[in-house]
Amino acid sequence: MVTKVKDADPRVKRNNQLLQQAFMQLLQEKSFQAITVQDITERATVNRATFYAHYADKYALLDGYIREHFHQMVSSKLPTSSPLSVNALRMLILAVFDYLAQVLGHECKPTDRQFDPLVAMTVQQELYELLLTWLKQTPSSGARRVPVETTAMVMSWAIFGAGVQWSRGARTPAREEMVSHVLTVVTGGLARAVQVPLPE
Repeated sequence: MVTKVKDADPRVKRNNQLLQQAFMQLLQEKSFQAITVQDITERATVNRATFYAHYADKYALLDGYIREHFHQMVSSKLPTSSPLSVNALRMLILAVFDYLAQVLGHECKPTDRQFDPLVAMTVQQELYELLLTWLKQTPSSGARRVPVETTAMVMSWAIFGAGVQWSRGARTPAREEMVSHVLTVVTGGLARAVQVPLPE
């Protein structure tokens, strides 16, 4: 579990950045299994107490990095205050595809493929939370046929699963075309499940 850090404290944010940067540098040099907390703290030039003030272990550090990196990718394409719309969904799907293409293609050594399930779980959870927030804030034009939690779960897995499949394959059709296909499926299901009229 990631320990929440106070955004207002620049020293805490700086230490967190140092830990994540050190961790990612070490991943380029050796396998995840070979990396120790001592390696991370030495590279980051912080003590072990600082590490444990942020993270329970190196798995929590990896989880925190995935979440933060994913949020950066999403916010680079989509303002956090964006309401649910067809365009917002398109930008979110693009962000997911870009993130997965980057992470599944380059970040980890082939020996670290065992972390694909952690990436999957973390990104799908973040996607679920974002979609659920959107759905709860969007008024329905009629009785919702499916609970918003179920709708957010199905949408998150549909977007994420399509992104993983596309990223690991030959990446055909082209990204924009694939995103359009996913968007068509997701918006069609959304309109029927929760009776939400989506603005463009």
